[in-house]
Amino acid sequence: MFIVGKELVKMIKLTILLYIICSLGYTFLIWGIGKIAFPFQAGGSIVYKNSKPIGSMFIGEKFASPYIFNGRPSYAGNGYDGTESGGSNYAPANGKYIAVEKKLIDKFLIENPAVKKGGVPVDIVTGSGSGLGPYISIAAALDQVQRISLLTGISETMLYGLVRRNISYRQFGIFGTPGVNTVKLNLKLSLLLKKYNYKLYKSIFKGLV
Repeated sequence: MFIVGKELVKMIKLTILLYIICSLGYTFLIWGIGKIAFPFQAGGSIVYKNSKPIGSMFIGEKFASPYIFNGRPSYAGNGYDGTESGGSNYAPANGKYIAVEKKLIDKFLIENPAVKKGGVPVDIVTGSGSGLGPYISIAAALDQVQRISLLTGISETMLYGLVRRNISYRQFGIFGTPGVNTVKLNLKLSLLLKKYNYKLYKSIFKGLV
């Protein structure tokens, strides 16, 4: 009985020690490294404009204005709701899903008449698995240039250049797919609007002027 009691005490001590090392020590170590080496990412990648937090670089926003680059549709809550992350949960052959997709395709084609019906980039009319993805394909961004140019007065050449300068390529040249972060892209677009169409800039980005 004495030996069993001794072993039990050792097990309890070992459990407490492992808890301290694995649960507390490891957590604070990683948190500390993140704060020092990657402060922006560890802080939620929050973007500020005029000292005001306006979003995160890793969470898409509900960009619905025809004057700016629109992102992927989101099925997370009412759209990009971080508390309700998720996809549509409909099967591709589901009638409701097909109806929603048809509306999204028709809307994109109406807003971007230069795009042919069979040439709509898949990502711009389908939600991501999380419903929070901020990235769109390069094609989806370029297809919106003509519309934005006509509505804002900014030349297509400038907008094409804006898109190309903000392409995120594969990590290490291997991982992921090249794309464009809509949060970052629209922030850069806001600078162009501020310079070339200040009145429109104020109406679209009101509160951030």
